Amino acid sequence: MIIAVACLSLIAAVLAFKLFTINAANKELTEKIVSSRNELLKTKKELEDLTKEHNRKFDPYSSETTKSLILSIDKDGNILSLNDYAVEFFGYDSAEELVGRNVIGLLVPPKDSRGQNMTNIIERIKSNPRLYVDHENENICKDGRKVWISWTNRIVYDKDGNLAEIRAVGFDITPRKELEEELRQMTVIDPVTGVLNRRQFLEDGAKEMKRAVRYNRDLSIILMTIDRFDALNSEHGSSFGDEAVRVAVTACQNSTRDSDYLGRLADIEFALLLPETPLNGARIVAERIRDSVMKSDLTVNGVTIAVTTSLSIAARIPSDGNVETVLLRAFNALRSSKDRQNHIAVAEAPAE
Repeated sequence: MIIAVACLSLIAAVLAFKLFTINAANKELTEKIVSSRNELLKTKKELEDLTKEHNRKFDPYSSETTKSLILSIDKDGNILSLNDYAVEFFGYDSAEELVGRNVIGLLVPPKDSRGQNMTNIIERIKSNPRLYVDHENENICKDGRKVWISWTNRIVYDKDGNLAEIRAVGFDITPRKELEEELRQMTVIDPVTGVLNRRQFLEDGAKEMKRAVRYNRDLSIILMTIDRFDALNSEHGSSFGDEAVRVAVTACQNSTRDSDYLGRLADIEFALLLPETPLNGARIVAERIRDSVMKSDLTVNGVTIAVTTSLSIAARIPSDGNVETVLLRAFNALRSSKDRQNHIAVAEAPAE
């Protein structure tokens, strides 16, 4: 019995030793596998870096001092290839995220910031390649950031003379475009209120008037001024004037559409041009503005001040040849509205 127990103990000890040896061997094998995998990943990364460096070396458009985007798309706008700098510039990790996908909605917005439809840009390049050898357009990065690129395009045809590929080289001109936009804003925007200045309002109004006449469409203009402005400004100081103008402009902006035009014609006279809007529709907008100003809390130096506005409305009639005639009727109506205060006057159409 004692001998049997001793044998069993010896067998258990032998098995335990073998298990320990096996576990140690497995651990060593696992460590070797992990080490090998890490070495493989390191080698792969080094190979990728060498490939990128090789591409950069033989890429005439990419260097430490010159960066260009190189893009190739097929006749339908699907991306065939692009260089490393383009991948990096647009914020992607690899070309695989882009190749095979269409540029529209990916690198080119369906509509740019100015509302231009970009969905048929590929067709325009195909139809008029000479007109689009060099062109500038807005592009988008992966994170949604808008950038401007100056592209030079080359059309590649197949053996049958059909368009097979569009090859483009682009340069980032976003800083230049931002400066141009800043300068443009300085020439068309009133610096105090942020709305259109008088000159730009009249230019835009002239364009909308021509369109309304050509297609026989409705067009209305609303004029607005702040009641008793001089007296209140003298009583409460310039802080009142700044706040009153802010309240009036905000009321107009909150009551109009993106397609409407808001301009500052004088210190406290503002004009709204409403395309595709008849007289009744303009009156609704004017009432909304008047009510919004009345309900606005205007407090200066701890004093709450009641502010009201006077407005006038004029709509285009068939005999109007330009926007100035509509504005003149609105100005004449505004005089009577100012006398009554917090009133909306509708300009009467002249007798035929």
